[in-house]
Amino acid sequence: VCTCHSRLLIQEDIYEKFMERVVKRVEAMQLGDPLDPNTMMGAQVSRAQHDRIVDYLNVGLAEGAKVLTGGSTNADLGPGYFIKPTILEGTNDMRVFQEEIFGPVTAATTFKTPEEAVEIANAVDYGLGAGVWTRDTHE
Repeated sequence: VCTCHSRLLIQEDIYEKFMERVVKRVEAMQLGDPLDPNTMMGAQVSRAQHDRIVDYLNVGLAEGAKVLTGGSTNADLGPGYFIKPTILEGTNDMRVFQEEIFGPVTAATTFKTPEEAVEIANAVDYGLGAGVWTRDTHE
């Protein structure tokens, strides 16, 4: 099974504080040579995959997504098809929410109730992989 989770559905009340921490963690990621033990993420596997991800970034921006971090390539790292880890803020009707990008891109949105979260999660044409993190196991 191959999955690449690319959506974050975050409860509205904790969104700002949570995303501050997520953005900080993403911006601390070390990109570079995958054989270097300090590297957390290497380059994309091919020019075609790199270009596909860049196309998704452009589509997200055209549809009104806001870049919270990343959103561009990283040629500073030398040879390789590097893309900065990216978080886009938007809505579930955007393609970056509806399709698996298979790259370092996550789309984030909010929900008010668990029922709304399930509705958002299921409002896709594809069977996207999903997981739930909560401190309230009764929800």
